[in-house]
Amino acid sequence: MQKGKSLWFNIGLFAMAFLFLGGCGPARQEIDFVFMQRTDATEEYWQTVVQDFEAVNPAIKVNLHVLEWEVGPTQIEEMVAAGNPPDIIHVATRELGGYIAKGWVEPLDGYMSPEFRGGFYPQILNASAQYEGRTFGLPVSVTTRGLYYNKELFARAGISEPPKNWDELRESAIKISQLQQGTYGFGILGSGKETDLYFYYFLVGNGGSMLSPDGTRAAFNYAEGVEALIFLQQLIKDGAVPPDPGQYKKGDLRQAFMNGQLGMVIDSDSLAESIKKAEKPVEYGIVPVPVQSSLATLGVTDSLSLFSLSENKVAAWKFIEFIYQDQYRLDYALHEGYLPEKVAVAESNKISEQNQFFLEQLPNARFVQTNVKSIEIEKIISETLLNVYLGKVDPKTALDNAAAKINELLSYSATSW
Repeated sequence: MQKGKSLWFNIGLFAMAFLFLGGCGPARQEIDFVFMQRTDATEEYWQTVVQDFEAVNPAIKVNLHVLEWEVGPTQIEEMVAAGNPPDIIHVATRELGGYIAKGWVEPLDGYMSPEFRGGFYPQILNASAQYEGRTFGLPVSVTTRGLYYNKELFARAGISEPPKNWDELRESAIKISQLQQGTYGFGILGSGKETDLYFYYFLVGNGGSMLSPDGTRAAFNYAEGVEALIFLQQLIKDGAVPPDPGQYKKGDLRQAFMNGQLGMVIDSDSLAESIKKAEKPVEYGIVPVPVQSSLATLGVTDSLSLFSLSENKVAAWKFIEFIYQDQYRLDYALHEGYLPEKVAVAESNKISEQNQFFLEQLPNARFVQTNVKSIEIEKIISETLLNVYLGKVDPKTALDNAAAKINELLSYSATSW
C-alpha cells in the first residue's frame, strides 16, 4: 500500500512539473529604446505606443528610456561601457556621424522593404541620415524653418510687407531697430547649439553648400558663403541686431521675440507652439526665409537608429516597423508638433495650418550632410562665426581658415564600421 502511494505521489510531482515547464514557454526578448525628451508629452506618448506594441507582441518587452538632451549622449556611452548597450536610439541627425565613426549604428538598407522605404518623403530619408550611400537612421522629428515677424513692430515701423530677400530684410531690420532702445529688427544666434545653422540659412539662400556633394571637402568658403557672412556682419554694423550675438543662445532669441524685443527671428514650427502657450502671445506672421539668389531653406531632422551592438536586432526592427505605422506617426506629429516624414501622414486633414506652411517648405529644404566629423565641423564653424560677429577677423579670411581646418579633418575621417 505504501509503495502504491509513493507511485501516485511521484506521478503527481511529474505532472505538476510538466504543467509548470509547459506553461513557461520561451523567455521574452527585451529591447532597450532610448528617446530624447522633446516636450512634456514625450514620455506619455511613447508609453502608449510601447503598450500597444507589447499587446500584439507579447514575446517582446520594450524598456523605454526617455532622457534629457543635455545628458542623453553621455548616458548612452555609459550604457555601452557597462555592457548594456541600447537597441534603438534617438539622436540629432547632425550628431549621427559620431555614432557611425564608432561603429555603433547599423545600416538599415537591408532591413527596409521597398514598401516601407517608399512611404517616406525621399528628400528627407535620402538627404539627412545617409553616409557613403547607406542609410544609418530614419527621420523621426522633422522641421523646416521660416521667418517669424512681429506684426505690431512692423506696423509701428511703417513696414507693409514682410521681407522676401536680403535687401528687404536689412531695410526692415534697420527700421525696427530705430523704434526704441532695446528693440532690434532681427536676431542672430551666436552661442550654443545651432549657431552654425544661422549662417547656413543664408548660405543655402545664396546658392551655396556646406560641403562638396561627396562630403569630402568644405564648400562654405566659396563666394556664396563669403557673401552670406558679409551680410550677417553688416547687420551687426548697422545696429539692426543685438550688438553681441555671442550672448544669445537659441532659447534667448525665442524669448526675446516672444517679449516683443525682436522684430524677426528664424525658427521652426515649435516656436509657434511656445507663443500659443505664452501668457501674452505676441501677434506674429510666418513667411519663407528671405533669400538672395536661390529659393531654399534649411531642413533639420532627428534620427532613429538601430544599435549595431544590439543582441535582438530582429525584435528591435519589428518595433521600428510598428511605430512607423501611419497612425502612430500622425499622433507623434500632432503630439510633439513636428512635421510628418511620411507622405500619407502629411495628407491628413488633421495637420494644422501652421504645419502646412512648414510642410510647403520641404521641396526647397536643404539638409546638413551627415559626416563622421559633424560635431567637430559644427564647433569650428560656430567659433569662426562668433569671431567674425565680434569684428576680430574678416569674413573671407575666417571662412578660408575654417575650411582649411575642416579639410584636414575630412582627410582623416576613417570610420570603424
